[in-house]
Amino acid sequence: MTNPAGNPARCLAGIVIYHPPFAALQSLVSSLADDVSTVAIYANSPVSGEQQQALEEAAGSAELMILRPGLNRGLGAAYNAFCHLAKARDSEFLLLLDQDSTPEPGMAAALMATHRRLASCGEKPAIVGPQPIAPEGKKMRLAIAARAGQDEPLRTRFVISSGSLIRLSALAAIGDFRSDYFIDAIDIEWCLRAVAAGYSIWVDPAVPMPHRLGQGVIRLPLGLLLTNQPPRRLYTYIRNQLAMLRLRHVPARHKIKFLVSLPVRLAVYLAHHRFSSDCVAALANGLRDGVLGRMGPPDRALIPVWRLGRNSRATAPRIASDAAATPQRLS
Repeated sequence: MTNPAGNPARCLAGIVIYHPPFAALQSLVSSLADDVSTVAIYANSPVSGEQQQALEEAAGSAELMILRPGLNRGLGAAYNAFCHLAKARDSEFLLLLDQDSTPEPGMAAALMATHRRLASCGEKPAIVGPQPIAPEGKKMRLAIAARAGQDEPLRTRFVISSGSLIRLSALAAIGDFRSDYFIDAIDIEWCLRAVAAGYSIWVDPAVPMPHRLGQGVIRLPLGLLLTNQPPRRLYTYIRNQLAMLRLRHVPARHKIKFLVSLPVRLAVYLAHHRFSSDCVAALANGLRDGVLGRMGPPDRALIPVWRLGRNSRATAPRIASDAAATPQRLS
């Protein structure tokens, strides 16, 4: 797949990195070169001058920018930096990517075409994602069920952020990503907020992209699967999902499903991690901070609960509900 116009569209591709395999990063940048006008890299780890030069060569005619925040501010902050940079570049679209994303050349152009086709049919697409493919080659189930073999775009509740293409005009209306979530559920919350604002979320089965969830999956009876995550990620997952229960734009079905599944998730993760002290602390702190609305970096994720102290929450950023929790819109 290639850009049918032969020219890069007004699209900024944003890649978040943290000590990536450099050859893989070069390949990723090269795969985007013909389809986007700008490739921006949010570097949570150092990028040398020699590496930057190699990446500029890989980007070809596309502009390459390296954003150096100085410390790891999380995915939400990185996505928001891309959002504001895309607006400054008068981009029409923003493509979000992880350092381990492996899009085929032409993926961005194909997703832009899908966006425009949906809009021409009277839809209000905020975001279109590729069909994520698990390591074993199977399609991940994200969208509303479709007939076998159907390659038409499918409406869904949310898409995985890696590989997703956002229309800037929709982003301006919906608002920024939740930087206080740091990592986990950022894409879910934004998509649910978009739907509540009258926009739609889509996945295009005709545009595949390999994707690996966490450290793989934990297989349960009856074919059920849970994403395998290290303890620090279990903390942010539990905390952020609990924080989402306060938000009016999160559907009751989503809240009920999470609450019903929570005891099973806790039991499975504890057993899978053999009740390690890190896992116990991460889950306990995730429950506590999610209930209290303590957000931000997962600095306390692995500290035993009894060592946190009664006044520890005083210095923590908190969320209340809805209005106070809604990110500001782009202006």
